[in-house]
Amino acid sequence: MNSIVSEKRYIAERLGVPYESLSQSYLRSKTTLGSQSTVDFILQANKKTGGIDEKLLQLNDEFVVTHFSVYLSIATGASDELQAQSTQFTYVPATPTSRIQGNATNAVALYNGDLSFTIDRTEFVPQFPMRAFFRVPDVQENFNGGGGAADVVDGYSNGLFGFFPSEPTKIDGRQTIDLSINIGSTIDMTTAAGEPLKAVFEARGYLITNANN
Repeated sequence: MNSIVSEKRYIAERLGVPYESLSQSYLRSKTTLGSQSTVDFILQANKKTGGIDEKLLQLNDEFVVTHFSVYLSIATGASDELQAQSTQFTYVPATPTSRIQGNATNAVALYNGDLSFTIDRTEFVPQFPMRAFFRVPDVQENFNGGGGAADVVDGYSNGLFGFFPSEPTKIDGRQTIDLSINIGSTIDMTTAAGEPLKAVFEARGYLITNANN
């Protein structure tokens, strides 16, 4: 049996959701990194104006989380066009020719912190180790900062590279959702002007269609 079919059947039985209402989808929220000890993510559209490459929960949405990840994203500028072309990292490249340079390399501290996920004041994930999301691909980025094209780009082995499985958990756009990374100490992760480094939370799972109709 197809693994997606099995997963949808399990979720339908476990959460009491009609099988036909489950549609594969994702959520994505980004936060610009600066000098901070915590990194907060906002998942709901009524609390944040999302960027072009973000996907937030609408007020009447319900979503079942099955996998989640935190990774890094950098673009050559803040415009929608450039953000849509951002480069994603599941690690902090150590080479001097990398796009991530200067204090931005301190973002490796994120992977020594922990993630907390609270839903309506109930701790869904009290302290999840960020190290679980750290992945160095077999082929790493080699960016040519002199104006030429990148020599090599990262190679990812599968579509869930850097993701961790979650017990199927239903959230909706009306709940109080607190999601943050605790680093433990204030770290400067600022980048050069025009090259914003961002932390990204992404959840994979199922959108429950017609949830509040």
